[in-house]
Amino acid sequence: MKILPRVVLLAILLFQSVFQILNAQCQSDEIEVRLIIETDDYGYETFWSLVPNGNSCSQLPVATGGNTNQVGCNGGGQQDATTAYGYSDNATLNVGPWCLKTDSSYIFYHVDDYGDGGTKFTIMIGEYPVHQFKSTGNGGEYNFTVTLPLAYNAALSKISTYGFNDLKPTAVHGQIFNMGASTIDTIDLAYSINGAAPLTETLTNLNIQPFTSAHFSLSNLWTPTDTGFYNLRVWLSNVNSNPDLNTSNDTLSKAVYFRGDKPILIDHYLTDSVLIKTIGVAADGLDKPRDLAFAPTPAPNLWVVNKKTEASGGSTVTYFDAGLPTQDAQLKKDQNSWHFMSLPTSIAFSYNGNFATSPGVLDANHQNGASHFTGPALWSSDWSVYAEPSGGNGSHLDMLHQSPFSMGVEWEEENVFWVNDGYNENIVRYDFGEDHGPGNDDHSDGIVHRYTEIPVNRIDDHIANHMALDRENGLLYIVDNGNKRVLRLDIHSGTPTSDLTPYAEPLHEYKAIIGADWSVYIDSLDKPSGIAVIGNYLLVSDYGTGEIIFYDRTSEEGLELGRFDTGPAGIMGIEVGPDGKIWYVNTTQNKVYQLDYTPFLVAANEPDNKPIFSVSPNPTNADFEVRLASRENITNYRLRVMNTLGQLILDQPFSSYAPVHVDLSGQADGYYLVQVADQKGSRTERVLLSRRQ
Repeated sequence: MKILPRVVLLAILLFQSVFQILNAQCQSDEIEVRLIIETDDYGYETFWSLVPNGNSCSQLPVATGGNTNQVGCNGGGQQDATTAYGYSDNATLNVGPWCLKTDSSYIFYHVDDYGDGGTKFTIMIGEYPVHQFKSTGNGGEYNFTVTLPLAYNAALSKISTYGFNDLKPTAVHGQIFNMGASTIDTIDLAYSINGAAPLTETLTNLNIQPFTSAHFSLSNLWTPTDTGFYNLRVWLSNVNSNPDLNTSNDTLSKAVYFRGDKPILIDHYLTDSVLIKTIGVAADGLDKPRDLAFAPTPAPNLWVVNKKTEASGGSTVTYFDAGLPTQDAQLKKDQNSWHFMSLPTSIAFSYNGNFATSPGVLDANHQNGASHFTGPALWSSDWSVYAEPSGGNGSHLDMLHQSPFSMGVEWEEENVFWVNDGYNENIVRYDFGEDHGPGNDDHSDGIVHRYTEIPVNRIDDHIANHMALDRENGLLYIVDNGNKRVLRLDIHSGTPTSDLTPYAEPLHEYKAIIGADWSVYIDSLDKPSGIAVIGNYLLVSDYGTGEIIFYDRTSEEGLELGRFDTGPAGIMGIEVGPDGKIWYVNTTQNKVYQLDYTPFLVAANEPDNKPIFSVSPNPTNADFEVRLASRENITNYRLRVMNTLGQLILDQPFSSYAPVHVDLSGQADGYYLVQVADQKGSRTERVLLSRRQ
């Protein structure tokens, strides 16, 4: 005979005595079961039925509820229910109790008249919320057994470490769900990479109440050694120093990909000959494209978002293996894009595989200006989910409606995105929290912070105001085309102040942010639109001029380094791809382009055979000197100085070892190319002209 550890025995005895008191009205072989119902904005759409296992929805129900008159078991998706019957909107109801046989099985049927779900159900067994779920689509069925929870049962419910990461030390984090009757105070977490020896950590002071979850992040960082795929295995054990009584839910595995740093090739665009390559055309499905972004995948999969029309809603074209011989274009459009992707201006990906779009419309319901109900939408990039049928609200994962005329969007972390709000003329941070699943409509965990002291404006509703985030330093660069400028915001600055009133939807938090550190970073542009950050460089596209402008980010104000003229007006979103090259859309041409380059100057010999020289001072505020190093058997050199467009400023023979002075006082600030050549080869260096020193 086995003797239980004293702590376990005491816990069980206490649990049993409490339960017996609470369930005195039921027989000894029965357990009290109740139902908590939380309706959405349309309570009258819901119907439910509780029946013994094996029965149909209408066969010998233990209980039914909701709109029994108009919906019933067969009313899913019929869209003919009215407010005359059923539950109230946004109500919480406590139904029951019923005394059900211990260890017996039941089916809970739930039906939604409109076909978009939304009602939350909690099945209470004893005093424990053992089963919690939300109705989706037309409804469905939920099977459960009347059983009290185990004393110790922790479940590893989620690995939150991104499936796609930059090659750097990475935290292993996720969620624990307490499925047991005891509060979890301590627990052991371990992880292993590709089956190697595990790293184990004991988490303390947790206070995870029964049937609640908690996020964890292990202090032992994972440091990958190389790019590529890894198998991450995570598991838990030792709940409050006791064995977990259900080990079937203790372990999860996840494939994780690490990529190397993007190559920084901007110098080539400043010094070499630039080539424009057409990647996508209207025949691919492009219809007024306004932005593009690479999905977090090992392959270069490029997503382009189309403006299309307000009535139809936007769409996306995905270029799988973009720019490669195997490139394949796929057009997709969600069935409810008329609301959730109306006139989209921008697209941004999270490393968790979700992406957000910013609808550039006043009212996503198109009520002729009667309301201003719109804002960013969250989507899954999973091809089996995105734009596939999933109920009355399409396939979107979430949407928050506090920013009409959303002119740009940028990702920060998890499901957190920044939005350029053209209606309220503010920058807004949106945290979607946990998404509500495809086609559902729960917004109650959304957190919205509005930076009320940062003024932005839009030229019109067509030209997007994109944003780019330097995540390492927390600097957000914001196109403000209505004021012909670019702003810079420290996203870690600012203080939450007064509560704001959300428009037509519940939110967990909606606050104004004041005192943030922001500044005008670039001024006096024409019609800026697209923006991208890589290394110490900032790239801005100008819709009006068709130019891409390069800036040095090491200065307090953006220092212009050079410009590249793409040709026709209409350029909007730009992106530095995983190949380090520049990609952009031209909305008036219905095209996607890639900028490539070829060396502007090709040396005849190996670097050791090139003439060696120095440029000093560099940077310079006016002039500089070029000085040769001594070399044998060299009699003649040629000195050339050019701007980044290849235009000659100086071209002269150079046969002396004495320094040559070059005067740039009449030239604009930026980079210049200095070339020295002889009969054996050539060498080119850059010099920066800056009068801000």
